Amino acid sequence: MSGLLSSKIHFSDSSSDIAASNVYIITVPTPVDESKKPDLKPLIGASASVGKHLKKGDVVIYESTVYPGCTEEDCVPVLEAVSGLTFNQDFYCGYSLERISPGDSVHTLRT
Repeated sequence: MSGLLSSKIHFSDSSSDIAASNVYIITVPTPVDESKKPDLKPLIGASASVGKHLKKGDVVIYESTVYPGCTEEDCVPVLEAVSGLTFNQDFYCGYSLERISPGDSVHTLRT
C-alpha cells in the first residue's frame, strides 16, 4: 500500500480534473438485465465526460466488459460528438478484451 500512497496518482470525482490528461482509461460497470442485455448508460456517460476534455493526439482505453463492436459502434460516436474530433485521425481508442463475462454461468473462470 505504501507504493500507492507515495505515487503521483491523483484521485478525484470531478471530471474537470482530467482536462490536462492525454490518456484516459474508462473502467465502469456494464450491468446486464434479466435477458442479459447490457446497460451501457455508465459507459456512454463516461465517454461523454471524457469527450468534453478530449484533445488531438489523446488516447481512450476501455476496460469495461462489453460485446464485440461496442467500442467503435457505441462509445466512439459519443467521443466524436462531444469533442468535435475524429476517431483515428485526431484521437485513438483501445480496449482490453475481457475473458470473464459477469452473469455468464457457462463461461466461468474455471471453464
